[in-house]
Amino acid sequence: MASKLPKVLKRTLIGATMIVVLVLIFNAAWETTSGLVLWVTGVLLAVGSVFELCRMSRIVPRELVGPLWLGLILALAPGFVHYFGEDLLGSSELLGAPYLSSRGVLSSYLLGSFCVVFAGLWLARKQARPGMTLFLSLWCLAPLPAIVLVWKEFGPEAVVALVLLSKIGDICGYYVGSAIGKSHPFPGISPGKTTAGCVASLVGGTIAGGACSWFGLLPGGSEALLVGLVAGATINVASQAGDLLESKIKRLASVKDSGPWFGPAGGVLDLVDSLLLSVPMALLTWPWLFS
Repeated sequence: MASKLPKVLKRTLIGATMIVVLVLIFNAAWETTSGLVLWVTGVLLAVGSVFELCRMSRIVPRELVGPLWLGLILALAPGFVHYFGEDLLGSSELLGAPYLSSRGVLSSYLLGSFCVVFAGLWLARKQARPGMTLFLSLWCLAPLPAIVLVWKEFGPEAVVALVLLSKIGDICGYYVGSAIGKSHPFPGISPGKTTAGCVASLVGGTIAGGACSWFGLLPGGSEALLVGLVAGATINVASQAGDLLESKIKRLASVKDSGPWFGPAGGVLDLVDSLLLSVPMALLTWPWLFS
């Protein structure tokens, strides 16, 4: 543990800085009712994620860089029309998007993914890996901007809960794994991940889900404590899966971190990997859990 202490302290400092930034973003978002600040934040993180992917030439060949950016633009179209259509186009109802609907986001998400996948199939003769293209387009194009749908469906408190549940497992897993972790269940994907860390992550995420219900961050409040525990567990499983998927991508690309922006915490993809699956998990399961 002593040899790990400097790295742990540095990551703790970076994590504390990120928390301050998150608080500022949520405070700015709370000042408005439209969710624009949250959507713009998601867009910037999505752009950073695609930028880092495009630098991984073993994963995204040069021929697919353009289609991947085009797919991201198409995936962001509903939000752009919703937030800026009235000023730029004269009517927010133009293009059939009077509001940022789940249907509009899904349609544009699939359209963007289709364009990238079609380009991958067309370029398959150039070793563009159409299967990998499909995975990347579905994985990284829209989940971050789509977090604004959680805001619209369940309120700003639910977004705070979702981010908390997505990251609390990382925190519990990192510290417990660094302290007592011995066995490594995924040596070929994420050598640093330990069994103790994974269990601590799940336990911490589940308890955090109950706490979010108790303090009213999740729908139903303290009366839905059991549902909050289930929500915390499912979001944690999705978050851990997102972390493992990103680790697999980095291993295929032969890189340790997706970028250098956050020191030992890595790049943008390293920062948001858990959200890339936890946001879709919330949008799929929360309407049923909190019905």
